[in-house]
Amino acid sequence: MSLKFAANLNFLFTEARTIAERIVLAHKAGFRAVEIPYPKSEEEAVVKAKQETGIHVSLVNIALGSNELQLGATSIPGAEKHFQEHLNETIQLAKQLQCTKIHLMSGLVGNHSREEHLHTYIANLKYAANLLAQENMVGVIEPINKYSVPSYFMNCYDLAVNVLNEVKSDNLKMLMDIFHRQLIRGDLANGFTELAKYIGHIQIAQVPHRHEPDQDGELDYRYVFKLIERLGYDDWIGCEYKPKTNAADGLKWLSKYSLHL
Repeated sequence: MSLKFAANLNFLFTEARTIAERIVLAHKAGFRAVEIPYPKSEEEAVVKAKQETGIHVSLVNIALGSNELQLGATSIPGAEKHFQEHLNETIQLAKQLQCTKIHLMSGLVGNHSREEHLHTYIANLKYAANLLAQENMVGVIEPINKYSVPSYFMNCYDLAVNVLNEVKSDNLKMLMDIFHRQLIRGDLANGFTELAKYIGHIQIAQVPHRHEPDQDGELDYRYVFKLIERLGYDDWIGCEYKPKTNAADGLKWLSKYSLHL
C-alpha cells in the first residue's frame, strides 16, 4: 500500500495570501491533494483553482463564526442555529469541490459547563451525521491538545470515542492528528489498534515544534508511517505542519522515508 499526502493550506504555502493562490502553489510543488479551511469570501476563486489544477480537496473545515465561534460552534450552547447554517454552507461548497469530508470543529469552552457543551455537541453531531449521510459525506471530529488550543472542548480521545459511540453513525469519524495525539496521550501504537474502527482521517507533524516529520522531535516517523500502513488506512494524510524554512524545500523529508506525494 502506498501512502499519499495532502497539503494542509492553513499551514503550508502561507506566503500566498489566499487559499486559491495556495492551491496553485501546492499543485506546482507536486501535491495531488489539499486540505483547506473554509475560504470565506473567496469560494468562487477556490472552486476555480480546484477545477483548473485538477487537485483533489480531501478535507474542508466547517465555516466558522466570530468571537466565541471562531473555532467552531458544534459544542456551543445557544449557537445551534449558527452551527446548522455553517454546516449547510460548508456542505454546499464541498459539493462544488467534490470533497466528501468535513472537519466539524467543536469550539471553545466558555461560560457554560462541560456537561452543557457535551449535550449540545452530541445533538449537533447527530444532526450533522444525518445531513452528511444524505450527501454521502463524512464529518470528522478532532481531539486537539491543550497547549495548542487552551479551552478547546474536544480535547480527549476517550471523550471522542464516547461521543462517536453515542452518535452511532458511519458518517461521523475521528480525525487522528499524530501531533495532537502525542501531546494529549502518546501511546501511538496501541492508539492505532484501539481506535482503528473510529479513524476517518490522519494528519502529521513532528512534536513538539510542529515541523516536518524528519525534524528533531519526539517521534520516529519511519515507525509512525509503518503504523499507518499496518492500520490499512488508504486515504489522504494531511501535512499539517509548520515548514522549518518553506513548504517546497521542506518536502525533502519524503525521500528520506522513500515516500512520494
